[in-house]
Amino acid sequence: MNCSDPQFIPAIRSLMEDLTKHVHEEETIDLVKLESSITPEESERLAKSFGRTKMFVPSRSHPSAPNKPPFETAVGLMTAPIDHLADLFRKWPEEALTPNPSVK
Repeated sequence: MNCSDPQFIPAIRSLMEDLTKHVHEEETIDLVKLESSITPEESERLAKSFGRTKMFVPSRSHPSAPNKPPFETAVGLMTAPIDHLADLFRKWPEEALTPNPSVK
């Protein structure tokens, strides 16, 4: 679906509603259990490791990219810096469609 499609924003809102419920469960149940079962030092180490990992993965989907190792890894490593740079200039769909982003 193209972001200019009138159903794009309603579809994103619907997806976000479902995702928000999932994230809430992870934050209030799963992560609480994880944090209570590891030391603060281990938690800090895992958080830093996750932050580093995010730097090496693409920030958006690439449906035509390979999805099996080792090609998935190689293409991901090449794509990630381009995605992260492009993210600095990317706009949310409603900002691209609305002349004034404060008007929804």
